[in-house]
Amino acid sequence: MNESTRISEAAASSDLISLLQQQGALNEEQADQCRRRMRRALIPPQQAVLELSLATQEVVYRALSQISGLPFVLLGEQSIAETAVQKVPAKVALRYQFVPLQLERGTLKVAFSNPPAIRDRENLRLLLGLRLDPVLATPSEVSNTLKRLYGLGAEKVIQIRQDRKNQLVEEVEGTFDDRLVENLDQGDQEDASIIQLVNEIITEAIRQHATDIHIEPFREQVKVRYRIDGMLREIPTPPGMVELHDAIVSRLKIMSRLNIAEKRLPHDGRIRLSVGGEEIDLRVSIMPTRFGETICLRVLTSSSIFIEMGQLGLSKYQLALLTKLVSMPHGIMLVTGPTGSGKTTTLYAALSFVRNTYPERKIITVENPVEYELVGTSQIQMHAEIGLTFASALRSILRHDPDIILVGEIRDNETADIAIQSALTGHLVLSTLHTNDSVGAVNRLINMGVEPYLVASALVSALAQRLVRRICKHCKIEDEDISRRVRAEIAECNDLAPEDVKAWKGRGCIECDHSGYRGRVAIYEFFLLDDEIQDMVADHVGTSELRKAAIERGMKVLRQDGWLKVAQGVTTIDEIQRITSNFEISYDIDEDA
Repeated sequence: MNESTRISEAAASSDLISLLQQQGALNEEQADQCRRRMRRALIPPQQAVLELSLATQEVVYRALSQISGLPFVLLGEQSIAETAVQKVPAKVALRYQFVPLQLERGTLKVAFSNPPAIRDRENLRLLLGLRLDPVLATPSEVSNTLKRLYGLGAEKVIQIRQDRKNQLVEEVEGTFDDRLVENLDQGDQEDASIIQLVNEIITEAIRQHATDIHIEPFREQVKVRYRIDGMLREIPTPPGMVELHDAIVSRLKIMSRLNIAEKRLPHDGRIRLSVGGEEIDLRVSIMPTRFGETICLRVLTSSSIFIEMGQLGLSKYQLALLTKLVSMPHGIMLVTGPTGSGKTTTLYAALSFVRNTYPERKIITVENPVEYELVGTSQIQMHAEIGLTFASALRSILRHDPDIILVGEIRDNETADIAIQSALTGHLVLSTLHTNDSVGAVNRLINMGVEPYLVASALVSALAQRLVRRICKHCKIEDEDISRRVRAEIAECNDLAPEDVKAWKGRGCIECDHSGYRGRVAIYEFFLLDDEIQDMVADHVGTSELRKAAIERGMKVLRQDGWLKVAQGVTTIDEIQRITSNFEISYDIDEDA
């Protein structure tokens, strides 16, 4: 880079930050912070602003458009011509980070993630044999669009396939000795590319805040899907991924310390990574299917597992209630819900509160696995293969004089019996249970073989929860389309007149990848056992009667808590209906519906 180019770039940097200051996007202190970050990390100004999270990508890149003179576009609103995509090899688009948009009369309109240097524009003109009409788009939209057009990890897949093709030609044309040396080199290159491909699949999932990664083989393709905000989203993959599936599985088995030769049996393992300074824990599950081994990776981060009680999304009343429940001297408190509903997060937040508020109390946990290190708490990792189960650990725990015991999950009669006995002998027991609602926890314990009178004596409360998607704060708008029935439900839950009911939704923007949602929050249902409810439980009254009695005493069901969060503008009507609507089986089906 010559001196004049360096001076012009420095001027542009100063202009961008000054312009953002003039527009009110940055104050003086933030502008100085950006300039220091630029000088220290040797990065362009737009990157410094975004890394410091001082403004949204759209605000920064609209300002950059004014500085650079390149028009700004939202790729979500652009049509992409197939003829333009076919003119650009994936390797070129990925190398220079641009999206081909339109091709007209020998001119290719392309969207860059950063203003291209004159040298890059000239190189592209020669490579493609076309004139360029450059525009500017945000890096996230360019990156997401490139993955949609060419597939996740396209550059690595293309490289591996090309290397394999070259290897085949060399094996046919070379001598034996030459082949031997070339194959050794080739193996090293391919292993490195597979490692990079697997790393890209994992890091992209973390970047998108996915909770699960699914890699599923089929006859003619391999599907990669991420579970983001509770919804599975398919990630496009490049052609040829199916040829690399076995190598991807082997790499993940090596990372999990599993047997790569065994392909007929299911595997379970664990991978620990450090990404961007944050510890990431991946739970690995591999199962054989007709077309190869299918993989599911559960992504666990300390930030997703551990939060304070005040950040759980509880109302003031619910927070006060939960605080009272976890401060009790004895009894069982259960958190219920399906897998992935945030039960562990709630229990960790509760334990953290107790540890900080009552340092004189001894806390012991038995978990499978230990998901987060709680300082000052004795945590036991379950090892069923050597006989250390929830039940056996609980027996030993009681001899260590604990005040509070956390059991990762009650799943069998033995664990349930010991948990009940622990609660009856003066311990507070916290645990999880898989039931559809809070009241169902009673009959679940009874069906496990616990006597009804023991459940009535030991169980203090059951808390059911679900996770619903939050509305993206960057594109939040009022929802005008509210049905009369829903309006009435929301009005009743919030003590409003129907005409005063308001709801919101997300329009879709760059920040939420045009989904309208970003992040999740829990909705709750607290079932408390007072004296009369305890008598009903001891008499083994049915779940429906227990629920009716609890509602009469003031219990708010999940759907009601959901409507409260709709009125507060936290989530949408569609989300609450999706999570809490029960499908009623009936012979009367509207065939035209």
